[in-house]
Amino acid sequence: MEQKIVSPAKSDLRAIATQLMHASELVSEASGHELTGTRTDLAALQKVIDSKLVEPEATYSLQALGLAFGKVFISTRTDFDWWMVEDEYGRDPALRYKQTSLLLFPKTMISKRIEDGKAVNVTEMFEGLQETVREVLAEHYPDA
Repeated sequence: MEQKIVSPAKSDLRAIATQLMHASELVSEASGHELTGTRTDLAALQKVIDSKLVEPEATYSLQALGLAFGKVFISTRTDFDWWMVEDEYGRDPALRYKQTSLLLFPKTMISKRIEDGKAVNVTEMFEGLQETVREVLAEHYPDA
């Protein structure tokens, strides 16, 4: 199946919102803080990971943290927005640069690392993602 990029349907937005609420509950339980959708959330997400509140097998919860990570990314970049990507693996939310094929998949950025047994530093991951995006945009979208 060829990859299709489509606007999120109401059901997609509901699913994203539900996972973001779950991430907020995890953050509140681990740190007593509320998610704000800003860079301050990175430390709160780190607290959830460091607390071991979420088991490596708890994919839904880890992916909820990934969506919260994506929300922070979007808050720093007005040129990215949520889209849905359909392919042979299913339908997943992605961050898309303008109307291009440049896509980021924050939902699995944290879960894949933790499931693989890797240490996760949320701030370093965020800064690395920002730098990679800057490099890709400079190379492929110089007028960006």
